[in-house]
Amino acid sequence: MRLRLVSSVLATAILAVACSGGGGGPSSARLSASGAVEVATGGGAYHSVNGSRTLHAGDRVKVGSGKAAIRLHGDRRLEQRNGSEVEFAAAAGGSSLKSSLISGDLLVTAAGDGDPLDVTVADSEVSVAGGAARLSRGSAATVASYTAGVTVASAGRSLQVPARRQVAVPAAGLLPGKPSPLIFKPGDSWDQRFLGDAIDLGNQLVARSRGFTAQLGPGEGRSAGFYRQILPALANEPSFDVASLGPDRSPGEALVGLAITVQGNRGSFADRLASVFAFHDDGAAWGLVALDQGVSRAPLLSGVDEAIGRGPLSLAEAPPVAAPAVGSPTPTPATAAPAPSGGDTIVTPTPSVASPSPTAPGVAPLNTGAPLVDNTVNSLVDVLTGLLGGLGRR
Repeated sequence: MRLRLVSSVLATAILAVACSGGGGGPSSARLSASGAVEVATGGGAYHSVNGSRTLHAGDRVKVGSGKAAIRLHGDRRLEQRNGSEVEFAAAAGGSSLKSSLISGDLLVTAAGDGDPLDVTVADSEVSVAGGAARLSRGSAATVASYTAGVTVASAGRSLQVPARRQVAVPAAGLLPGKPSPLIFKPGDSWDQRFLGDAIDLGNQLVARSRGFTAQLGPGEGRSAGFYRQILPALANEPSFDVASLGPDRSPGEALVGLAITVQGNRGSFADRLASVFAFHDDGAAWGLVALDQGVSRAPLLSGVDEAIGRGPLSLAEAPPVAAPAVGSPTPTPATAAPAPSGGDTIVTPTPSVASPSPTAPGVAPLNTGAPLVDNTVNSLVDVLTGLLGGLGRR
C-alpha cells in the first residue's frame, strides 16, 4: 500500500512538471504572467491574472504593462510585452493550438530540431523554425527574424525571410520582392537580447570608418594597391578589383567591408565581397553585416585597427636618420619607394638635409641633419673665421 502511494505521488509530480514545462499537451499552453496581464476565457471578458495558468483554445491574453511568457508543446514559446494581445484557437484536427497576434509585438521561438511554430498576423501566415523572430502588428504586419528561418504566406504568395532580415506586409498579398535588413532599436529589450553585441560592434566600426576616412588626403584610398598594403590578406586575392567597391564609397567604408570579407568563410571571396557590400548598401548596420558573415567581434576590431595602423599617418612617421660625423660627405636624399599598383601612393617622407653653408677653407661644414643647428653653427664659424682673418692681415 505504501509503495503504491509513493508511486502515485511520484507520477503526479512528474505529470505536473511535464505540464508546466511543455504547456500541458498539444492542445493547451502554459502562461507565466507578471505585471498588468489579463486573460479572457472562451470569448468572455478579460480579468487580471498573476503567476501561472493553463490556456486552451478560445483564450486570449492581453498585456497592459508587464510581460507574458507562453510555453507551447514541443519547446515552442511566445513572449508578449506592453500592448500585445494574442488569441488561441484549435488548429485543424483540434490536436494543437494555433496562435494569432491581434495587436502589438510578439516574440516567437521554435527549437532548432522541433516543429515550426505557426502564427497568424493580420492576413499573413507566419511559420517560424529553428530560432527566434519578432512579429508586430500595426499599420502593417512586420516579421523580423533574429535567428530563425521564417516563411511568410499571404493571399497565395510566400516569401522566405532568413535570419537578420525582415519583411513588412501592408495588405493581403502585398509581399515585397525580397526581405530587407532587420531594423533594430538600441533600447529595445528583445533587440538587445539577440543583437546587443552586433549593435555595439557596429557603433565601434562606424567610429573607426569615419576616423580613417578623415585622416586620408584627397585621392587616397582609391586603389586596389592601397588596400592590399593595409590589408595583407588581400594579397591572396589577385582577382580583387577596387571597382567592385563602387566609385562613391568612402575609404573607411571600404576598409570595414573588406576587413569583414577577408575574415569571413561563407563562400568564395568574390561571393563574400558582393554579399557584404550588398547587405550594407541595403541598409544593414556593419555589426549586422559581420554577424551575418559569421565574423567574430575581437578579431574584426583587431584587423581594422591593424589596417588603420598601416595607413598614411602611421607610415609618415619615418625612423630618424642618424647624424653623420663632422667632415663626412653630405648624404644623398633617399627616393620614395615605388607606388602600389592602382595609383594610391603611401610614401614615407625623407627628413630634410641642410644645404652646406660656405665655411672657412679646410673646415668641413657641420651637417647633423638639423637645418637650424647646422646653419647657425656654420654661420658662427664663418663670422669667427672672418674676424680672425681680419686680425691676421693687420
